[in-house]
Amino acid sequence: MRYVTSAVFLGFLFTGAGVLQSATQSAVADGQLRTASDADASTTVNTFCAGCHNGVMRSPSNAMLDRFDGTAIGEDADAWSRAYRQVQAGTMPPAGVARPGRAAAGRLLTAIETALGVTTTRPAHATSPEIAARLATVLWNSAPDAALLDDARRNRLTQPAVLEQHVRRMLADDRGDAFVSRFFVPWLGLDQLSKVSPSRKNFPDFDITLRDAMATETTLFIRSQLREDADPIALWNADYTFLNEALARHYGITGVDGPEFRRVPLKTPERYGLLGQASILMITSRHNDGPAYTSPAARSMWIRNHFLGAPAPRPFPGAQPVSPDRPITPQTRTLPDSPCLRCHQNFFPLAYPLENFDAIGRWRTEDQAGPVDSSGVYVDGTPMRGVAGLRDTLLQYPEAFRTTITEKLLIYADSQTVSGSRVTAATLVRARQTLHAAQTVRWSSIIASIARQRP
Repeated sequence: MRYVTSAVFLGFLFTGAGVLQSATQSAVADGQLRTASDADASTTVNTFCAGCHNGVMRSPSNAMLDRFDGTAIGEDADAWSRAYRQVQAGTMPPAGVARPGRAAAGRLLTAIETALGVTTTRPAHATSPEIAARLATVLWNSAPDAALLDDARRNRLTQPAVLEQHVRRMLADDRGDAFVSRFFVPWLGLDQLSKVSPSRKNFPDFDITLRDAMATETTLFIRSQLREDADPIALWNADYTFLNEALARHYGITGVDGPEFRRVPLKTPERYGLLGQASILMITSRHNDGPAYTSPAARSMWIRNHFLGAPAPRPFPGAQPVSPDRPITPQTRTLPDSPCLRCHQNFFPLAYPLENFDAIGRWRTEDQAGPVDSSGVYVDGTPMRGVAGLRDTLLQYPEAFRTTITEKLLIYADSQTVSGSRVTAATLVRARQTLHAAQTVRWSSIIASIARQRP
């Protein structure tokens, strides 16, 4: 009898291909796919994973998978942490095969958390003076102020309510701009915006002033989210933004006059949150000396890395290149089933609903090849049309983003950088511990939970 090892299960999770025929046969009764909502973690793995890894219906990864053994998880924590991220984000099992229900997937996630020590260990707690120094560095990139030092001397910073009050106070202070510029700007890739220079021939209305306005919109938006102490998930569905006349005109929004930025309520959901902002849409497009195209690879990678926290499939060796002379996205819709589509259907469709935005973030209904097709299907089979449909689908997996942002915040708090940072089993464990320990899922509570930990 063979048991699931970390490497074996990951072979399934990252292949992005294969046909779960034997698992599907055992999970179908009277023409209806049996859900695994009442199954434990072992049954979930055996039912929805083993059919592609049983030595007969072997997946392209050549890994075999017969029976789940929870005791084996700790033997390869990094591999199982990657598995956790994929299951939490709904990006595995791959598209087109039998899937467990939400309850069954949740039990599998709980089993992995328990085996990795999320629920049985705790990070080392910092002292009040250590908390003060850590918090001031993270939020202000400076030394603690008098109010923070006073509560540190009185050993009050170990009290969650007191510490969260300080976080809210510090985020409301203008010195909190350092947190946005030092963490959010490089993490989101906004530091790359200054390098994007679309051809004036193809985009005659674009200039550096407009590009700077795009950056300003996103930074002001993030600052407002922090000051309002929102749930981090609101970065993706907030129904307002910050515009001046030039950027409003770029978006086709009327009633905004002058160069000053002001908060503007959005009347339609297409521009809600980060996915509707031109800064993000530009840095995830393809710009060169010729025509500028949207890039489904870059945009889907960005979503997977920044919302889902689930790495994209590795490129297939010898994959067909796209033609640089035609829009890229329509070409990806006509790739052959083998070896391309089986993997790409877990990847590219994430970006298809963003096709109504061109390479500089303008709304469009046609591209260089004709009418825009903004339909896609999420890995879990959910159909998506347009950015609103994509956003609604992503928001079905809010814990994926909360875990992702908390991991990155922990890395930043420990090292003061996010450039080149790599998430590991240790960061996943600490992120889940942080979220479990937080009083609420708001910025103040999550940041306070991070500040209480020693690096």
